[in-house]
Amino acid sequence: MTDSSSLVQSISSFEKALNSWAIIDLPTLQKQLDSNGLEIQANQKQSISSRKELASNTKHFKKLDQDEKLSQINKLLKQYQNEIDSLTKKNKMIENTFFAVYRAIAEAPDPKPLLTLSIDALSSLKEMDQLKKQNDALEEKLLHYADYDQLKVMLAKSEVDAKKVADARVKAKEDEFSSLLEEKELNWGKKEHDLNNTINKMKKQVEELKVNEEMMKLRLKKNRAFGSGDDDDTLAERSSSDIADDVKETIKDDDVKDKTISSMEFELLRRDLDTYKLRTMDLEKRNEELRRELSLTKSEAAMDKAKETSNNRILALESENALVIAKLEHERKQLDNLKFQDKKRFESLGREINQLSLEVDNLKEIKAKTLDYDDIKKELDILKQVEFGFDINLDEVAEKGETQVIDSAIIQRNKKLKNEVIEFRAKNEELLKQNKELELQLKDSHKQKEILQDMNNKLESDLLNVENGAVHADKWETMSMISSIAPSTIATHQHPRGSRGGPSPTSSIVGGNTGLAMGASNGAIVDAVQDSSILPIITQQRDRFRIKNKELEEESKKQFSKIVELKREINNLKSDNRELYERIRFLQYHKDNTAKPAVVASSTNNGFNTDIEKKYNESYENELHPIEKFRLMETKRINSKISPFERIFIQIVNVVLSTKLTRLLFVGYCLLLHLLVMIMTITMVGGDTTSTTASASAVAAASNKMSGTTGGIANGIGNGAKNI
Repeated sequence: MTDSSSLVQSISSFEKALNSWAIIDLPTLQKQLDSNGLEIQANQKQSISSRKELASNTKHFKKLDQDEKLSQINKLLKQYQNEIDSLTKKNKMIENTFFAVYRAIAEAPDPKPLLTLSIDALSSLKEMDQLKKQNDALEEKLLHYADYDQLKVMLAKSEVDAKKVADARVKAKEDEFSSLLEEKELNWGKKEHDLNNTINKMKKQVEELKVNEEMMKLRLKKNRAFGSGDDDDTLAERSSSDIADDVKETIKDDDVKDKTISSMEFELLRRDLDTYKLRTMDLEKRNEELRRELSLTKSEAAMDKAKETSNNRILALESENALVIAKLEHERKQLDNLKFQDKKRFESLGREINQLSLEVDNLKEIKAKTLDYDDIKKELDILKQVEFGFDINLDEVAEKGETQVIDSAIIQRNKKLKNEVIEFRAKNEELLKQNKELELQLKDSHKQKEILQDMNNKLESDLLNVENGAVHADKWETMSMISSIAPSTIATHQHPRGSRGGPSPTSSIVGGNTGLAMGASNGAIVDAVQDSSILPIITQQRDRFRIKNKELEEESKKQFSKIVELKREINNLKSDNRELYERIRFLQYHKDNTAKPAVVASSTNNGFNTDIEKKYNESYENELHPIEKFRLMETKRINSKISPFERIFIQIVNVVLSTKLTRLLFVGYCLLLHLLVMIMTITMVGGDTTSTTASASAVAAASNKMSGTTGGIANGIGNGAKNI
């Protein structure tokens, strides 16, 4: 039913299409378009000639003087105005023809299904041949591009590795320079400290020298005072200047002695200082080199470089492997083809062998007939020597009696060669003259070509100026001017795309029917131009989408790889943290009770986060006892429903079962209680049997009940504590 209904619908649609195209009356429409096309073509020729004339007039106008320009400008403006009016008229005519065709074909259905059904049978064979050729060509291309994916991955990895290596090198250099700066800062600090110490020492020495100077002055004063109490005769004989000179000499002697001692000490100290300075400089250089080596060893530049080389080698091998595999498959196909061709060649070679065997037999017969080949060859060599002027052994020829013949042949040959030389010289002179004439003509043609190029450039610039002015005046005038230059572009630019945002349905219809009816008519040309104008836009959009999709795929791959690496790192960190927490728990468990507060204090001082500890504690407990959390939750839920008395009782039981001593005390208490009950029952046996038996049974039942309940609860709580 569905097939029949679809057939009925298709037949009805075909009938509607035929009726609509019958109403359109395509042959008459084509005749109208032919007449309009001829008119448009004539208008184009007229517009081109008029524009050439206008361009020549403008060029002539530019060469005029200012006074002549003022007189000729009105004529030029009238010519421009007439040209603009003609362009507007042509534009209106083109618009009218276009809208007439559009009204006729606007609502016509697409004849493509009818045409495809009729063409499928004819185009299937051609398409198969084309597809085979395309398949072969694509296989060859695919063989060349077999390692495309590997190269793509290699390029992406190489970019990432290059960035990493650059970052690592920059980081290594930064670490190196930072270590050098730190080392130099330390050295400079030490030098500054040493210099400050030396300055302080020098200050102290200066102060000591000042004190010594004052002491010397005091000594001089004392010496003068003591010198006044000596004999009056000696004082009278010696003047004060002599005393001063003596004092100065004594002071100089002391100073010289001190200076000699201090200079020797200073020399020794200076030598020690030089040695220490050299040693410190060597140590500073050594420290800087060591810091640099340390920073280089810390940086992973060498490892990254080795990884990079290994990765590049792996990727290169993968690409080579892909190429080799593709080549192997291609070679297998070629081998099959070659086997098939070899069979044909083998058959053809068999036939050729039979033919060649027949030819060999014939050649043997011919050889038997041509036994005098050597004699003829010798005669031929003699003739070649005579003809081409080689050196001739006259003695051998004389022995044969042919000297006269050879001499005459040589003379004739020389005469011929001289005549040929004369002819060639005359021809050479004629050719040289022709060459000079052609060079002059070529120069003239180059000059004319340059003049024409200048004129053409000026004409194009004038035309562009005219077209730009027409654009600002009226957009339809510009379209008409463009139509006069390239009529095929008018149809593509002036065809409306329709209200639905796509190409008009009339374009394919007009092109198809005109192609079938007329073959090389103007309608077919317009349709081909329209298709060629639409196809580049579609192909450009397709290429842009493909490029964008490739970029997005590459970005998604990069992001996915980053996410996978980050997840892997997170899992590794989780496992490492879990192992660290297990080690901490192990160490805390095996510490003594005295060391526990110190461990807790150190952990708190180190800033151990309680939330993180709780999280890893929960994961640790879950790994050790996966069902323990559920048990704890169940016990909490059960404890929340218990009454306060029972909670107190459970706490007492926990206290009793907490240590070994309390458990032993509780067992002893139970045994004493049972013994007491048994003794009381035995002592009360002699009394009232009924009362004693009843009381004993009641007490025993109560005790048994109490022991049973406490034992069950204790066992449950003890098992819970052990599990915890």
